[in-house]
Amino acid sequence: MLKAYRLLLDVSVSSFLNRTVYYLRRLPLVGRAIPESLYGSLEWKRAIAWLVLIAQLLWAVLNKGIYLGLMAYMPAMAINERNPELHSLELFLAILLPLSFLTASIWNARVFEPKRDKYVAVKLLRISATAYMKVTLTMRYTMFFLSFAIMLAFFMAVLGGTVIEGVLVAAVITGWRLLAELTHLIVFEHTGKIIIRSTILVWSSIVAGGALAYGLPLLGVSPAYGRVLLYLPLVLLVIASGLTVALMLARYKRYPEAVESATRRDDPLLNLGQFMADSRKAEVSMKTDDLTEEETVLADGAALPRADSDGYDYLNRLFFRRHRRLVRKPLWNRLAISVSVSALAVSALALIGDGATLTELARFVPYFAFSVFVGEKLCRALFYNCDMPLMRYGFYRQAVRKHYVLRLARLSGMNLLLSVAVGAVLTITAWFTGSLPDTSELIALWILLLAMALLISVHHMTVYYLLQPYTTEMNARNPLFFIVNMMLSAICAVAFVISPPIATLAVIALTLLLLYLVIALLLVSRFGAVTFRIK
Repeated sequence: MLKAYRLLLDVSVSSFLNRTVYYLRRLPLVGRAIPESLYGSLEWKRAIAWLVLIAQLLWAVLNKGIYLGLMAYMPAMAINERNPELHSLELFLAILLPLSFLTASIWNARVFEPKRDKYVAVKLLRISATAYMKVTLTMRYTMFFLSFAIMLAFFMAVLGGTVIEGVLVAAVITGWRLLAELTHLIVFEHTGKIIIRSTILVWSSIVAGGALAYGLPLLGVSPAYGRVLLYLPLVLLVIASGLTVALMLARYKRYPEAVESATRRDDPLLNLGQFMADSRKAEVSMKTDDLTEEETVLADGAALPRADSDGYDYLNRLFFRRHRRLVRKPLWNRLAISVSVSALAVSALALIGDGATLTELARFVPYFAFSVFVGEKLCRALFYNCDMPLMRYGFYRQAVRKHYVLRLARLSGMNLLLSVAVGAVLTITAWFTGSLPDTSELIALWILLLAMALLISVHHMTVYYLLQPYTTEMNARNPLFFIVNMMLSAICAVAFVISPPIATLAVIALTLLLLYLVIALLLVSRFGAVTFRIK
C-alpha cells in the first residue's frame, strides 16, 4: 500500500512541478536561469514530494479551521451575543452536529468522487482499483482525523471545553464518516445507485442541515442537544463502529465496480477532456441572439458601424458592443446580489449591533473582494473572442500597453459602478436603521470600497497580460496564475482576521493600489510583448 501511495504522490508532484518549470522558463530574466534538465531530475522531485506531504497536512488543518470558524464558531458567537443565555459551546456543537453528521455524510463520498487523479491512476497507470481506494481512503481519513482533532481541540478550548473533548469529537466525526462511506458502497452494491449523484437528495440534505444547524438556535431553542457529541457511551460506540468499518473497508472486494462508475470517460462529472473544454468555451462564446440587426449586417461584412475612434480603441469598443451579454450579465447579476446582501446585512446587524454596523461590515470588504468584483470571466471572454487569434501577430503583442490601458479603464468602470452601488446601499440602509457611523468612518468606508474595486481590476487585467494562463482549450494551467491569486487572497484574508481600524484599512488598500498600478504599467510595457501569447 505504501508503494502505491508513493507512486501516486510521485505522479501528482511530477505533473505539478513540470508545469511549474515550463511556465517559469518562459518568464523574462528568471527563465534564463532555470535549466531544462530540471524536467528529468528525480532527486529534487522526490525531496519536494515530502514537502508536498507536509503541505497536504497543513492545508487540511487550515481547511478544517476555515470550515469550523466560518460555519460553526462565528455563527455560534453571533447567536450567543444576541442571546447570552445560550451557551456558546453548546451552540458550536449544535451547529456542527447536522452539518457534519447529516449534510456532509450524504454529499461527500470519496469512493464515488469523480476525479482526474483517479482516472489517471486506474485507467492510465493501471493501478489496481482496490489498491488505489485502500491507499486513498487510508490517507484521506488519517488526514481527516488529524486535522479535525487539531482544530476542534483549539475551538473547544476557546469555547470553554477541553482539548480531550475536541479530540473525542474529531474521533466521533471520523467514525461516522467511515460508516457513511460504507453505506454509500452498500447502497451502490445492492441498487446500483450513487447517492451523491441524486440532486434532490443532496440538496435536501443541505437545506435540512442548514435549517437544523442555524434555524433552531436562531429561534431560541436550547442547543443542549449538541452535547450528544460528548456523551461518552455514544462516543465510544461510534468510535468502535468506525474502527470496525475501517477493517471492513480494508477487506472490501468490490472497489473495481465503484471506481469504474466514477471514472467513465463519458461521465460529465469527471473533470477532464472534451466535456470541460466545451463547457468553458460555451460559457464565453457568442450566441446568435447576442447580435442585433445592425450587428448582423456588420458580421456579414455588408456595412461598418460609425465610430468616433480608430485602432485599438475601435477594436475595444467593438468587442464590448458585440459581447454585451458576456460583459453585462455578470455585472448586473453581481450588482443585484451585492446590493441585496448589503442591505440585508446592515438591517440584520442593526438589530443586534451597537451602532457601529458599517464599521463591523468594513472588515469583510477585502475578504469578499474576489467574489463581488468582476474581472476573471471578462479576461476569459477577451481571450476566446478577441485575443486568441490576434496573439499570433507581432504587431498586436507589441501594442499590449495600449489595449491593456483601454481594457483596464473599462473593467475599472464596471467595478467602480459595483462599489458605488454597494456603498450607496450601505449608507442609505444604515441611515434608515439609525446605525450610521461618524463622517470620518463613512468616508474611510467609501475610500476602501473604491480602492478595492480598482485594485481587483488592476490585478485581474495585469495577471492576464503578464501570465496569460489560458490555453486554446480554455484551461488555466499556469501554476504562477494560481500562486499570485492566492497571494492577494491571503492578504485580504489577513486583513479580515486582523481587522484593523477602517481608516487604516482604507490607507493600506489605497497604497497597495498605487504600488500595484505603477508596477503593473512598468511590467506590461517592458515584458507584455513576450508574455502575452498563446500557450
